[in-house]
Amino acid sequence: MLDVGHKMLNKMIMEGAIADHLTVNMLVSKYSETGKMVKAFELVSVLNLLGVSANIDTHVAILNGLFRSQDFQASRALLYEMLEKGFTPKDTHYFTLINGMCRVGDIQGAFELKDHIEALGVTTSDIAESALVRGLAKCGKIEEAMLVLDRMLRMKLIPTTATFTTLMHMFCKQANLAVALKLRGTMECCGVKLDVPVFNVLISGLCANGDVVVAFELYEEMKQRGLMPNTTTYTLLIGAVSSHNNLIKAEQLLGDLSERGLISGNLDGSAQMLHEGLMNAMGRLNSLRRIKGTNTKER
Repeated sequence: MLDVGHKMLNKMIMEGAIADHLTVNMLVSKYSETGKMVKAFELVSVLNLLGVSANIDTHVAILNGLFRSQDFQASRALLYEMLEKGFTPKDTHYFTLINGMCRVGDIQGAFELKDHIEALGVTTSDIAESALVRGLAKCGKIEEAMLVLDRMLRMKLIPTTATFTTLMHMFCKQANLAVALKLRGTMECCGVKLDVPVFNVLISGLCANGDVVVAFELYEEMKQRGLMPNTTTYTLLIGAVSSHNNLIKAEQLLGDLSERGLISGNLDGSAQMLHEGLMNAMGRLNSLRRIKGTNTKER
């Protein structure tokens, strides 16, 4: 149907009819939504040849399509072109672009864009600032990331859960558990809810550091908060109790898995049975994770 509409528009133009913005923008928008950016740009080029200037709606449709295709370099060029033409993009366009640029590792470009829009009087947002924090952290610039986080907090901007999780993950990789756990406290002070991935990151760091007792304390806290430990949680804890031969925690963990129906509950409490139970549980959890991963790809 979209290509039919395009052909009808071409026929109108060949017959001397003037293409109106509403019709063209509708087609450009549809092409952009379906990822057919070449077709969308062809339409804009035809308009220009006919002396019909693309309006702000045309540019926004193209911009949204570039966002969807994650072509953030072209998005940035188009956004600056809009500004030069006197068009005013929405604040969300700026913030989406900053977020996207950070995701692909263009941190310098994201900061330049942020400085540019602030010079235009656009107030930054928690989305843009959070993206900068995550981008810096993932590039290993953890100190700079923390400086941006501190600035956010001073500005009363609330970092996203993903932002805190990213920082915690980086500090856990550095075995700096004290700062990671402190960030967890900062989250709660900001009113940001702790979720399963947050606990998993902390549990992972604690297990890697050999602090199995505190890891299990977090595991118990998860359940008290009504959060459901997932396969990642159990896999981390099984690995930890196996490495440290902690049979008491192993029995507790296997009991929890049995209650959830993830493994059979035929254990006699002997060391051999517990070790076998841990091995079987790990195999079962890995199978579940593979199934989940396959289903996610199919969707």
